[in-house]
Amino acid sequence: MRLRVLLPLLVFGLIAVIAVLIPVAQSIADSRTQQVSLQRSAALDQVVQRARTALVQNQAASLQTYLDRFHAVYGESVMVLDDRGVPVAAAGTLVPDDRVSGIVGAAARAIPQLDLPRVTPWAPSTALVAVPVIAAGDLSTGVVVLEVDLTAAKAEVTWAWVVVGVVGLLLLAALMGASLLWTRWVLRPVRALDSAVAALTAHRDPTPLPPMGPPELRRLSRAFDAMTAEVESSLEQQRGFVADASHQLRTPLAAIRLRVDGLPREGDAADDLSAVDDDLDRLEHTVERMLTLANAEHRASARSHGFDAARDDGVVRECTVSAASLADRHRRRLTDAGLTLHADDDALVTVPCGQADLEEMVDVLLDNAAKYAGAGAEVCVHFVPDAAGVELVVEDSGTRLTDADLERMGTRFWRSTAQPSRPGTGLGLAIVAQLMRAAGGRLDLSRAAAGGLAARLVWEHR
Repeated sequence: MRLRVLLPLLVFGLIAVIAVLIPVAQSIADSRTQQVSLQRSAALDQVVQRARTALVQNQAASLQTYLDRFHAVYGESVMVLDDRGVPVAAAGTLVPDDRVSGIVGAAARAIPQLDLPRVTPWAPSTALVAVPVIAAGDLSTGVVVLEVDLTAAKAEVTWAWVVVGVVGLLLLAALMGASLLWTRWVLRPVRALDSAVAALTAHRDPTPLPPMGPPELRRLSRAFDAMTAEVESSLEQQRGFVADASHQLRTPLAAIRLRVDGLPREGDAADDLSAVDDDLDRLEHTVERMLTLANAEHRASARSHGFDAARDDGVVRECTVSAASLADRHRRRLTDAGLTLHADDDALVTVPCGQADLEEMVDVLLDNAAKYAGAGAEVCVHFVPDAAGVELVVEDSGTRLTDADLERMGTRFWRSTAQPSRPGTGLGLAIVAQLMRAAGGRLDLSRAAAGGLAARLVWEHR
């Protein structure tokens, strides 16, 4: 949540800083460019005066002396050409090439060419400027070409931009620090509230929330404390009800069982008593599975909020097994049901789950296969090698699984319509799903390649 609050602040802050720094950087570059342009214009005026005198009076030697001295002082190449474009005097490295000819042609029309490119760190190191030499009658008698050296100006602009960038980074750092302090102050009660909700959901006593942060969150903290007290009271009543109901339900069931077992089984009463025995078996089995599901849901809920009582007590929830060892004890039952079991892989795999829970889940999956896959089907139990985690697959080649059944599988108390007379509670896959949650994994149900059900117990590395 902190990132979601900080990110917009930082993005808007970055945009604001950039919106300020870019004009500042452009202003620095433009100012330095204008400064260079003014300096070179003043220098060119002096060269033009000397060139006008030299061209009119045909004193090329004195002009050459002046240009040599100019080049020695400023370190920039300069050239004077007459009205025919023929060099009269030059100092430095300028030669009458195409680049010079282009700017001379423009300046010869009495239009000074004094525009310099904006001085930036990536601008060219030199630039050509040219001014016409105007004699009597406003006629151009020649052109002065100067190769302006922008190296020093570029270095100054680069250094100024570095300073501006450092200032921008400091502003961003200050903004980030202020944003962190602000979001910490705002979100501290939210994090405390989240921890309290997780503790309450995991059936642990939440720490009372101290009033802190903005006034709205302080009121929320006080309201949550009041709600927590009510929820804890309700949970205590619910726990007591479940415990009492379980105890009270088991007691009359046991009494009924004793009474039924003591009745004489003669004549027509024998069939009725046998039916009562079956009903009692189903009821006791349903009560047992409901309690198993409730326990698994409690552990899964606690695990989802980072609380694992067994691990906190030092118990390592993992076991090392093979597919063959998990399935062998079911082989006879599946064979008696007319199914073929394939689980010949003896390779040991470490599974991040308690062995009792793992065996319980495999029992449920193979029991479902025995009931619903159909005689002649093949059942395969195997581990899938996966670098991302551990995956145990139980799949069959049964032909009775419909798409509608596949969508509803795992729903509590739902049973397949293919064989409704089969004994069962409809809680098996729901228990497996909750046990997988409690073990930090998940149950995936899909259609197997052979046509039946493929149940995958998946634990991903974290």
